[in-house]
Amino acid sequence: MDDPGQTVPHTAGLIQHKISVPDVPERLVSRPRIETALGALIERRQVVLVLATAGAGKTTAISQATARLPHPVAWLSVDATDARPGRLLAYLEDALAQHAPAAHQVATRALRAGIQHTESAGLLAESLRGHTLVLVLDNLERLGVSGEGWEALGSFLHYLPRTVRAVLVSRRDIPSAVHRQLDPTSVAALREEDLAFTVEEAADALRLGDNATIDPAEAVSATGGWVTGVLFEAWRSEEHTAVVGGEADPLHGYISSRILAELPDVDREFLVTAAILDEVTAERARALGLDASARRMQSLRSVRLPVVWSRDGRTMRCHPRLREFLLEQLGRRDDEELRRIRLAHGRLLADEGHDEEATEVLLQAGEAAEARVCGARVIRRVIERLDLPVAERWLEAFGPADREPHELTTARLMLAWARDDYRGGVAIADALNRAATRDEVARASERAAALMIYCYAQCGRPGDVDEILRLAGPGAEVAAVRYSLGTMYPSYRIDTPPELTGGPFDACVLFAKYWFGHLGDLDISLESHWGTSLATPWQIAALRAQGHTRRALELYERTRDSLSNSMSLHAVVPELLLDAGRPDEAITALEEGRRLARHAGAHIWYLGFTEGLVRLRILDRRDPTVSMALLDGLDNDPLIEHAVQLSAKACAWRGWLLLRGGSADADALGCLREAVSLMKAGGLFLELPIAAVLLAEAEWRAGHEDEADRAADLALEVSGRQGSHHVLLQVLAEFPAVVSRRIDAEAETDTRWHAIGRALAAQGATIQVMERTPAVRVMEFGRHTLLVDGVEARLRISKSLELLSYLSSRPGLTADRPRVLEALFARDDRSTRAYLRQAVHQLNLALPPQLRLTVEQNRLCLAEEVAQGCQSLRMEADLAAAHRLTGRARLSAVEALLARNEGDYLPDRTSQWAEERRRVLSRRAADALSSAADLALRLHQYGDAVRLCEQATTIDPLREVAWRVRMRAANALGDDDGVLTAFQRCETALARIDATPSPSTRRLLKQLQR
Repeated sequence: MDDPGQTVPHTAGLIQHKISVPDVPERLVSRPRIETALGALIERRQVVLVLATAGAGKTTAISQATARLPHPVAWLSVDATDARPGRLLAYLEDALAQHAPAAHQVATRALRAGIQHTESAGLLAESLRGHTLVLVLDNLERLGVSGEGWEALGSFLHYLPRTVRAVLVSRRDIPSAVHRQLDPTSVAALREEDLAFTVEEAADALRLGDNATIDPAEAVSATGGWVTGVLFEAWRSEEHTAVVGGEADPLHGYISSRILAELPDVDREFLVTAAILDEVTAERARALGLDASARRMQSLRSVRLPVVWSRDGRTMRCHPRLREFLLEQLGRRDDEELRRIRLAHGRLLADEGHDEEATEVLLQAGEAAEARVCGARVIRRVIERLDLPVAERWLEAFGPADREPHELTTARLMLAWARDDYRGGVAIADALNRAATRDEVARASERAAALMIYCYAQCGRPGDVDEILRLAGPGAEVAAVRYSLGTMYPSYRIDTPPELTGGPFDACVLFAKYWFGHLGDLDISLESHWGTSLATPWQIAALRAQGHTRRALELYERTRDSLSNSMSLHAVVPELLLDAGRPDEAITALEEGRRLARHAGAHIWYLGFTEGLVRLRILDRRDPTVSMALLDGLDNDPLIEHAVQLSAKACAWRGWLLLRGGSADADALGCLREAVSLMKAGGLFLELPIAAVLLAEAEWRAGHEDEADRAADLALEVSGRQGSHHVLLQVLAEFPAVVSRRIDAEAETDTRWHAIGRALAAQGATIQVMERTPAVRVMEFGRHTLLVDGVEARLRISKSLELLSYLSSRPGLTADRPRVLEALFARDDRSTRAYLRQAVHQLNLALPPQLRLTVEQNRLCLAEEVAQGCQSLRMEADLAAAHRLTGRARLSAVEALLARNEGDYLPDRTSQWAEERRRVLSRRAADALSSAADLALRLHQYGDAVRLCEQATTIDPLREVAWRVRMRAANALGDDDGVLTAFQRCETALARIDATPSPSTRRLLKQLQR
């Protein structure tokens, strides 16, 4: 473990004030009650939530409480810019590294290594293993109500070692996404009511402020203990004021009248202008153009203000609520004055090395030229941490320039690549060419050259690719792109792949290795986040090609929403979906890929999607006429003569279709010989086993037995190099005679071909198991039963079925063991735990093996497929779908779904959770019936309205709105007695709870009786 005493240098460009423990003021109200309670909570629980409004005393209480603890304290005061997860993690790791050197640069390196924000946060947390410390995260409300910042924080807390305590401070509730990451038993909370002043504490505060005019008891009674607005003048202590200040308009008025109004004009103007700075020194104030800054600072130091001063009196920091007020006053100045101040502030930040903050401020000042200079220095870092919207906003705000820095041109190309916008990348390169600067940029920036090459290649412009390649230096990024182009254009092929460098262009190397059939080389982790994002689709494809369908699906589901390059996903996922038995989705995905490629101007991608569509149509045995027409279109495209991979595969698939037709074997042989020759020459081994098997069949049909054996052996040899026979076995399933003939020709009885024969013989059963999962249905209304493929399962323990329904009602289909015991048995002891184990065992015996309940880390998890078969969840989903309909369609849908779900929910269960779930579902049914009755009334289906109202009021007799619909429907039917009867029944139902019909119901009765 790292030496705890070792010091770690601060990260360049980060504001150190944010990771410093707030200063403790000299004069404050001692609150041992709060300090003791907080200290005890921090010692006993891993996560302590301190949730209260502004000015409740949160920061002071925590700083005092943690000062008493025997552990080091790391502090991060969050601001709004930290909502970006990359920035949040950078500050968090710097705060932690002050006490745990092992945390230094962990998250930053992880992000650069291509690891997602959430996983990087987990790695940062795990780097604290072996350390004992307290981490305080203040002002968390500035992360907003949700977003990626919260997701990263939730992951960090989830992996936090038990020896580390976290104190989360916010004016808002912590989002549920974070709560889900926490063990409820390890979390404690201190809230508004806990922090409120007692009468004795308010009296101490008044005495501290020499204020005898306010009665402490009255102040506490009037404010509920939040006495900041009344006692602001009384609390002279800087930090205490900083904790209890408010943000509502009355407090602003108080600050204006009782604090700023008492200052000399020059001091007041200085204070308002300097509020744009988070920390004010004479030197920083002078940079804003403020005269006599040292004198003004000295004057303000002598006044009791809600600010914090450094020990040497040279640095002033305004209380946040005061600063908000001062910034509001500053915002009222004329536009020109505001622009001048912001411009000076942005230049100051730039001089101090805070280029990212300087860029934002200079853009606010409308100074795009200077912002462009600062942004050029940091935009690559912003993009590499995947804050792409920030980079896009900057580039748009920078606007055009006569001589744009190469860093910004490169950034524009990086964004085009990240967004699969190859037409946009080509437009940038062509604009440079028109301005006669493309050559200069290509020579000066290897990355820009590599990106232009890639975009030109994808858009089918090999001539421009050649020009940029001649200009670019022999760097690793250009070499990686050139290697990837060798999969399409034979003139760029090189035999030895470039070494991986840790940069984003490693993805190009992995992309090429996939198509060259080096599947084993793709199972690696890349250092670059970009590289990971771009390479992940091809890693999914490699898993699929090796037969790891489940792992490929898991990786796809885990990453598909976070990957920016959707075209790559659409290229590789269709075959995965086809392997998973979802051919229609596979075809749809390829059609969508063609549309995306056409929109992006990526002609080579469009041709690739077309070729892939033909192959899937062949595998799914779709109309061969359509497939032949698609191949004819490929053959007629001018680019096909340059794209060897596409040409080879088009020949192979045409030969496949001809073999399947059976009437053009000679033509098929010619196509397949050309396909195999092209694939071998181009080193395109991924699909060579398929083409070689097809060629073996074609040669045998032509009477060329030796050639057929050689082609079959080629298929087996290449398949063996790939580390899996998955693709080979797929094509042999259609042409098993190829295997039979090779086995017959073997002298030995245990050759590789015999092994292939055994695998092929077993493949049918295996495929059936993988393709079809038994259907599970859980009937929950009227009777409670489990059906597997329509057959009722006999469960020896009734609690097994209740457990299934309980988990299906839980968020995430999971619950920890104590919560399950409480729900099912209302107690946790040895007997109930043993009973629960038996219930789980019996349930798993009844469920299909792949859908069984899992128990991991004391949590029980239900399979998604089982939950989807639960009647109550299907009813809720059907209700949601029905509400999206209108008119008679909606009415019919509601009636049909309620008819399918008649009866009480789990009628034989009396557990508290079941009762509550039953009430929720009954309310939803009553809501649906009442809404349907009103809809039937508006559709003039009065009889249906009466019937639906009857059903609604049977479930909920107190639903007055349903009685009113019943009265209107009776009136429309001319049933005056029915109107009165409906009113009287409503009256009788409400009388049971000592209530009477509302005035609107009574008015309706009078109106209908006229």
